[in-house]
Amino acid sequence: MTADAVERLLADVCGTLARAGFDVASAGDEGSPGLRVRRETNSVLLGWVPGSGLDPAGREDADFESIHAALGSAVLAILAQAGHAVQVDRESGEVRVRLLA
Repeated sequence: MTADAVERLLADVCGTLARAGFDVASAGDEGSPGLRVRRETNSVLLGWVPGSGLDPAGREDADFESIHAALGSAVLAILAQAGHAVQVDRESGEVRVRLLA
């Protein structure tokens, strides 16, 4: 996949998620919560940083794992419907997105 193709994929993924109502931040935007999107050589990776209201360190009643699982399921479904190949990285929990061949 060329660098231009990865850049178009990144723009499409960010646009698709924004239209679905998600707050999308760049991977370098350390200060704000939301989905973190970054490009790799042949794919785009998505991670999630909770806002202070959902941070389990700040709330005893926050169930981070359930929230993270629900968010991951929603992101997977939305991106698959948009025509992307999606896969969850088991170690990091990030979602890897590729164009369907």
